[in-house]
Amino acid sequence: MVEIIFVNIQLRYGIKILNRTFGLFIMTVTLLILVIIPLPVQSQTVELEDKIYGMLIGSVIGDAAGGPLEFIHPPLRGFWTTTDKKITQGGILALADSFRLRPYLKEAEPFAQWEPFAAAGTITDDTRFKLIFFNMVEHNKGQMTRTLFAREVLAFGNRLPEKYKSRFDQWMVEIGFATRWTLGIRENAYPNDRIWGGIPTMAGQMPFLPVAAFYADNAEAAYLKTWELNYLDVAFAKDITAALVAGLVGALQEGGDWRTVEAYMRNTDPYNFNNVLYVPRRMSEWLDIAHGMAARADGCPSVLFDIMEKELQAKTWWEAWVPIVVVFACAEIVHYNPLAAMQLMIEFGHDTDSYAQVMGAIMGAIHGKEIFPVNLRDEVNRRMKEQFGRNVDDWLQLIRLAQK
Repeated sequence: MVEIIFVNIQLRYGIKILNRTFGLFIMTVTLLILVIIPLPVQSQTVELEDKIYGMLIGSVIGDAAGGPLEFIHPPLRGFWTTTDKKITQGGILALADSFRLRPYLKEAEPFAQWEPFAAAGTITDDTRFKLIFFNMVEHNKGQMTRTLFAREVLAFGNRLPEKYKSRFDQWMVEIGFATRWTLGIRENAYPNDRIWGGIPTMAGQMPFLPVAAFYADNAEAAYLKTWELNYLDVAFAKDITAALVAGLVGALQEGGDWRTVEAYMRNTDPYNFNNVLYVPRRMSEWLDIAHGMAARADGCPSVLFDIMEKELQAKTWWEAWVPIVVVFACAEIVHYNPLAAMQLMIEFGHDTDSYAQVMGAIMGAIHGKEIFPVNLRDEVNRRMKEQFGRNVDDWLQLIRLAQK
């Protein structure tokens, strides 16, 4: 036990004193440390297709569950996120039981739902971006390139019902500048590095999580394809998004769990971010910070919330690292209970739909679709089909075709 504590201290606070030639050794030690994190044991083997469906439907459910509460102030919190008590096992189960889809109590917004006071199960732009991604797959016989994706982004407006076209135009303003530039258009376009003022955001985390399904046996290929497609992110956000997709590949493996996700995120590094001179990998730093925040909260969600509010260095709350920290810290403090983790994160507030779509994707990829109640799965699929003519069932068919 003393040796584990010593290695943990060395890893988290003294890593810079180690020679960079020991990078592989350090990553191996990271895996050993993660073994001490308590995780639920899967009771049975989950088939790959079920995991893929779980990843996709979990992301959509997270988006739809978080959408109605996105950026509301104050956040809608319950007993276990306002008390100074440590959460109990009963409290974790109570959080899980309270997770549900809600109707929208607000007018339509370009980055939120596109119908005023929309019904429960309605998606936001986190899933609309995935609709665009799968349009690319469908209309190009499985091909996935940056140019093809950019074309589908601009074409999405032409495929929409008339009532959504003005919403699309408002949504596209900033995204459109970078999209046209990507396509070689210089009129009404600006360089990609200008998008969102050059802030590393989580924009790429919205469309590209499904890449993991197409490279379920090759995390490095998934990372590289995500990097290639992703003109929506700048700076280290590109590495965070690509590493997150690699982590989902880890989750899709037989027996994959949160340790596997994190190991794949840290170790899938085709562009060698782990060994940049003088500059630590930001993705790994934020994973370390997430674990540190959860440890300091000592089982108390309200304390964790206070720490994250003060130390996440967020201005917009959709910076690239914020979903990573919120997802990993909230999952850890409720011992990786899927629905409790999603509910806890939604009660934290801010960009709830974007955080929950990442959490839902990871939980679904680990456990399969059955981790989400069938009524939630049916409701989001029904609403997607009503609004956009496609849902997760259609996405799965495209993945099956691509795998043949």
